[in-house]
Amino acid sequence: MKNKQKLNKIQKIGFLILIFTLIIYLNRNVLIYRNIIDYLETKKVNAKIIDKKERGRGSHMFEFYSYYYEFNLNGKTYQKPSYNKKYKIGDSIKVIYSTQFPFINKSVFE
Repeated sequence: MKNKQKLNKIQKIGFLILIFTLIIYLNRNVLIYRNIIDYLETKKVNAKIIDKKERGRGSHMFEFYSYYYEFNLNGKTYQKPSYNKKYKIGDSIKVIYSTQFPFINKSVFE
């Protein structure tokens, strides 16, 4: 009986770790990439707001969203949510990106 309870406890802990890891992975842009960029070598580039939306929490009730920005670097296009609902399609913004890992980037609020 004790072995079965111990196994159930280990399974529950394993399941919680799996769920926690999944949540971090799905939110890696906000939780990891946007913060780690402060410790990497970066450059600035101009980006343009495009017609692609990132829906916020509760957006189905309140229509909260922000548009994505897009920039090109060495023939490759990078897109990320701007996380700023004030931007409109066609706006030009500044973005910083990692020189080693350009997929790690974020808009610069000036």
